[in-house]
Amino acid sequence: MSRSTTFVGACLRGEAVWTDIDDWVDAWHDSDEDVDLHEFLGMSWDEYSLWVERPQALRGILAAHHGSPEPIPMDALASEFALAARSKDDTAATEVLDWLRATGRIA
Repeated sequence: MSRSTTFVGACLRGEAVWTDIDDWVDAWHDSDEDVDLHEFLGMSWDEYSLWVERPQALRGILAAHHGSPEPIPMDALASEFALAARSKDDTAATEVLDWLRATGRIA
């Protein structure tokens, strides 16, 4: 895995899936690269913070990147997450949006 390859980028290209993130964290720990974990994963600090506090948000974070490998601003992430995290049970999306509001990350 080279520095130019990130977890987010690999997921967008179909080379990794969201459940591979622990392997990427392990790879970062084993590497000698001089880069923060959130950068290694291809996330903004806000995205990384959200994932650390709410791991179930990872699929929404990845979906928000669809079409844009760049980190997503938190306000855009929140609106994208609401659209992207739809499933037969929207509890996780609702919980994450409530958390984003409660922590002052979005209005």
